[in-house]
Amino acid sequence: MTKKTKFPSDAELNEIRQLLAKGPATRVLPKTASPLEKMKYLICQKIVAYKNDRKITQRQLAKKLGENESLVSKMVHYNIEEFTVDRLMKFLHVLYARVEIELSVA
Repeated sequence: MTKKTKFPSDAELNEIRQLLAKGPATRVLPKTASPLEKMKYLICQKIVAYKNDRKITQRQLAKKLGENESLVSKMVHYNIEEFTVDRLMKFLHVLYARVEIELSVA
């Protein structure tokens, strides 16, 4: 017999999103995010993936980027309002020699 997994309702998911957005933990991208916010979020995801894939600390990542640890903390916790796209791209380029961006218009 297979066990059916119950997925949380929209109301439960919204409650979780609100709780996560209030705390110092990683922020969730809102459903109403602008294209600019989505771009910043995606760049932060790549930076976090770099950190996690290499199993390095925020301090080590900060050193590699030439930035202070508190700024890197904001980045890896997706505080995207703290950054411009060009600043995040600069950080991404330090980590990856080759960066390509694809843009699609719906």
